[in-house]
Amino acid sequence: MEYETVLFLISAGAGAALLLAYELLLALRKTVPHHPLASAAEDVLYWSLTGFFLFYMIYRFNSGALRFFFFLGCFTGSALCRLTVSGLFRRVMETVFGIPMFFVKFSTKRLLFLVKRGNIFVGKCQNPPREAENRSFCKAKRSSRVEKSKKTEKQKENSE
Repeated sequence: MEYETVLFLISAGAGAALLLAYELLLALRKTVPHHPLASAAEDVLYWSLTGFFLFYMIYRFNSGALRFFFFLGCFTGSALCRLTVSGLFRRVMETVFGIPMFFVKFSTKRLLFLVKRGNIFVGKCQNPPREAENRSFCKAKRSSRVEKSKKTEKQKENSE
């Protein structure tokens, strides 16, 4: 009876560890954008590794004999973990995964701004000034709209 109690507690710990591993996977999904196909592949990988892990535990601690209390212990451990520390663990892991993602998004935004701004600057200044009288590095060319509006203003003044 003592061995079965120890095996029940070991299986409860294994169930809690498996639930926390899945919570880690959910936190990773929430912080890092995933394609639905990638999420499905992660689920298949998780559940297949979970099956291998549980059968390893059964083989290692119970000589390969399937017993109901082992599965009951896994379920009880995961249920207790879900009721107590699961939510806190997921929030902490989302924060931990969110910190590098913030820096990646921040630096990507800054780098893209510099690239786009550099293209605008190069587009405006295709011909650098050669004479000393041009003091500004890039004089923006007047658009035709501005010249048209000035012409219409002069025509209105002349007609009056």
